[in-house]
Amino acid sequence: MRKAIYMACAMSAAAASPALATSTFQNTCSNIQFVYSGNNAALQAVCLRANGTPNPSSLVLQGISNQNGNLVQGSGPSTFQQSCGNIQINVSGANVTLTALCRTTSGSSHATSLPLNNINNNNGNLTQ
Repeated sequence: MRKAIYMACAMSAAAASPALATSTFQNTCSNIQFVYSGNNAALQAVCLRANGTPNPSSLVLQGISNQNGNLVQGSGPSTFQQSCGNIQINVSGANVTLTALCRTTSGSSHATSLPLNNINNNNGNLTQ
């Protein structure tokens, strides 16, 4: 059964446009959370390999910044973690969202979120 789920996830990710593909890793991964990898923001989870065995995995989040209290996807290294707190990964069905309280230019905090797309489980490893 786990192999069938993994295979279906891999096929649905391949069929979608890379720019618009929703994440599928949450279908075969558990213990999903935000972590720091050195100074980098990262996603961590325990993901099933094709043979059904669990594998701890992490993926450094790229290109996310805080622009006046809002999480924005761009390119390069992520910097949002330097001015945001209460950072969490929320999974609701097919939707995976990064949420945080981020500092605005006026110094106040703003609750913000950003969908995490194009993240998949490739034989127990998080990939983007």
